Order: sequence, then C-alpha cells, then structure tokens
Amino acid sequence: MLFDLRLIKYSSVDDSQYIHHLSYNNLHDETFLTLTRDECGRLRMVKRALELLLTQRAVSQHLMFKALGKDNYAEYVQSFDFDMSHVESRNEYEDAMPKLLYEYAEYLKRGDKYTRIANLFQRSKKRDASGRTAFSRYEDKAFGCYEEAVMLITCAVDTNRLCDPSPDIQQANDILRWLDRDVNPQPGFEPDVSIAGVPRIRGSKSKYSQDTMQPVVGQRLRKYWRQREALVQASLHLLYTNEQIIAANELGLAHFGEL
Repeated sequence: MLFDLRLIKYSSVDDSQYIHHLSYNNLHDETFLTLTRDECGRLRMVKRALELLLTQRAVSQHLMFKALGKDNYAEYVQSFDFDMSHVESRNEYEDAMPKLLYEYAEYLKRGDKYTRIANLFQRSKKRDASGRTAFSRYEDKAFGCYEEAVMLITCAVDTNRLCDPSPDIQQANDILRWLDRDVNPQPGFEPDVSIAGVPRIRGSKSKYSQDTMQPVVGQRLRKYWRQREALVQASLHLLYTNEQIIAANELGLAHFGEL
C-alpha cells in the first residue's frame, strides 16, 4: 500500500494547482496500525482502487463505496459540490473581466490555498514560538488575503464623491457586474472577511459562490482528483494514527519552508 501511495504521489499528473493530502507527506513512517479483519478488507479495496487511478482509469461507484465505507463515501459525493483548485473556477468569459479583478482573483486564490492548508492541520496541537498552531498560522494567512481582497474591491466600487472626487463609475459598474453578489463599500456594510463572505467572481464553482456555471476544467479531471483524495485519506487513516499523519505533514511542510 505504501508503494502505491508513493506511485500516486509522484505520478505524472500535474498537481501544481492543487493542495492535497500527499502534498507534504513523505510517507516515511512505517509504524502501522493493527487492523481488524473488516479494516483489512477495506484496505484491499482501497489498494485495488488506487491501482486503477495509477492507470488513469476511473473507479466505479461500487468499488468507491466498498473502499470508503458509508460515511466517507457520502463525503466523497459531497466533494463534487465545491472546487479543489482555483483552476476549476475559471469561466469562458474571463478574458473580458476588468483588469482589477485579476488581482482580486489572485488574493482569493491565495486565501483559498491557505485555507486548504490550514484544514490539513485542524487537529495539530504543536505550537511555534508565538504559541500558534499550524492551523492558526495558515488561517491567519488566509484572513490576510481575504482582507486585502475586500479592501481592493470596496475601494474600486465606491463612487461616493466625498471619498473620491472623480470616481470611475464605469469601472465600478463593470466590476459589480462580474461579482456574484452586491457589494456595499460603506463603512460597516463591507463584505465579511472570510472564505464564505468574500464576493466571488461570477461563474466560480466554489461552494461559497452564489452564481455558478459549468467549470472549464474537464469533468474527468474533477472526478480523478476527488477519487484520489478520498482514497488517499482512507488509506492514510487505515495505516496511521491521526498524530502520525499530522506529524508527517508538518515535517514535510518544514522541508518546503513557509509558503
């Protein structure tokens, strides 16, 4: 199984736009859990499914259910409701977007990336010299990106001449047309600075978007990444304790340095 996970981790599939559970896990720890007969059966199903992914073949729903179990299979099905990467949020009209929204999209991209990394360390208890866990560090980074995004967008759509004697009303209207919700730039009424509160660009497939379209990224690739993530998570939790998984991620992340 460890051999299969290493093949998956270093496969030729481009993962540069995705944060996933093998991003920083070097799979070096070989102190494994003792499994029950049922768990051994599930592990065999996971291995069979991973072997299909290694040959670029989709895994059937039946095999996914047997490998994941009822609860994890339900989470896998729900994972299709949100994006795993910003590249899945692009829409066919993006070339017509106001230039400022490209900068705005970059802030959202980084904020979402830091949020995904933070979620990998939700159970981490280890603290740095400032007393923060890896989860809180990356959550703070995400907050900073969303805060910059909200400041950028509210300044751009504010047409109050008391704040700006010569506002660009056309630009403000164009920007608002591209956002999935209304934006009030007045103090105290700005968008919430959070992953759920920041306005999304129209057409985004983010689970927090209020105006969605079909993703440009092919359905086959979306399915591949969701099957891969679900199976990798299932195998890691059958092989290791939560503490071992967290420690492996933190060690791998330290080798890459701060993002």
